[in-house]
Amino acid sequence: MKKYSLIIALCLVAGSVLAQGIDNQKMDKDLKVAQTVLNSLVNENRSIHWSSDSRDKQTQYIEGYGVILSLPKNHAFAFGFPAEMPPMPPMPDISNAIAKSYEIIEDIQIDIDEEELEAEERAELERERAERKEELSKRQAELEKRVAVAMERAQVKIHQMDSMREEKAAENTDNVIDFLLDYGHLISQLKDSDKILVMEKGQDIRFYRDAGRVEHLKINRLSVEAKVKDLKAFQKGEIDREEAKSRIVVNEKKEVKPLEKDITLFQTILKRLYARDLSDTYYLNGGMPHEQIDGLGIIFYMDMVSSIRAENEGWKIPTQDKENISQEERDELIKSLYPKFEEELKNNIIEYGKNIKSLADNEQLIFKVGITKCKGCKIPETLELQVKGKTLNELNAGKLNENQAAKNIKVLKGDLQ
Repeated sequence: MKKYSLIIALCLVAGSVLAQGIDNQKMDKDLKVAQTVLNSLVNENRSIHWSSDSRDKQTQYIEGYGVILSLPKNHAFAFGFPAEMPPMPPMPDISNAIAKSYEIIEDIQIDIDEEELEAEERAELERERAERKEELSKRQAELEKRVAVAMERAQVKIHQMDSMREEKAAENTDNVIDFLLDYGHLISQLKDSDKILVMEKGQDIRFYRDAGRVEHLKINRLSVEAKVKDLKAFQKGEIDREEAKSRIVVNEKKEVKPLEKDITLFQTILKRLYARDLSDTYYLNGGMPHEQIDGLGIIFYMDMVSSIRAENEGWKIPTQDKENISQEERDELIKSLYPKFEEELKNNIIEYGKNIKSLADNEQLIFKVGITKCKGCKIPETLELQVKGKTLNELNAGKLNENQAAKNIKVLKGDLQ
């Protein structure tokens, strides 16, 4: 009897541990340490100046996927020059046109001054025209020569920068692989099925207001991905370093995969709903950029604002048709709008997300939201909503209603302002 009681007790303890899930405080600490180690390895202990915005974190844990760490771009190599510049069009031959213009002017002068000229005078004019034409041709040839030299020097410089960028990318890749093998275990709570993804993003890509700039940064982006079970196997000595390296996936995509049409439409609808003239809480500042990550899904970034400082130092809140209100009135109103904003965003994700059919069950839509500044208002600095493709697919198939689907949205809130 005691034996069975012991087994039951152990099962209860195990169940309690599993129920606790991830220790978010420890995960946050592990991620900060891991990012610091990665920065040191990649940047050779040089000082790196990160964004001072506390919302622009470089790391993130996503349940069911794993961890994403950010590899900042070296700005000296961040420009996407093409491998070869297109040839310059040939310089137009303008000598004939210029010479012809002289002829027209001179012919008019001749007609005015004297209707008939001696043959010798005409021959002299022809010689002068020919000399001018030859001089213009020489000048154009010299100009073309100078342009050709400048283009050749520019091409050499671009090739040098391309070569340096490729060397830097190769060096970064080796450093990231070493980090994953030697320090990936620092993130201790990850499951065997999780991944660690190190992705070149740019230091403030999360809240870029120019969606086109975000798309540009994603071109030629370096990413390195490892499975946690492989890293654990290496740490335990079950596989050697070369085998572990061979299982790490390095990606240097040249093209950005476009969103599926149904997801693009969903993104467009949300952008319209949170435009200044339609929203009745907070509104989008800029576009709604996204990142598409294989095996994870799509991350949307929303920078939400609420108010505009007027010239008279009062505040204007467009979504509430309020003008010239004080700082205290502004803050109180912004604070009162937050619960409604969060609830409406969840409802909109479900209402319009049910039309999405291209998302796999194991993929997610993730919304990383920067909340309007409101010092001392006790509202979150950031809000993150995660909805699984399985939830949307079951909603679309009628297996879940909208209320049930909304309850499946995972909500993560940042520090209070």
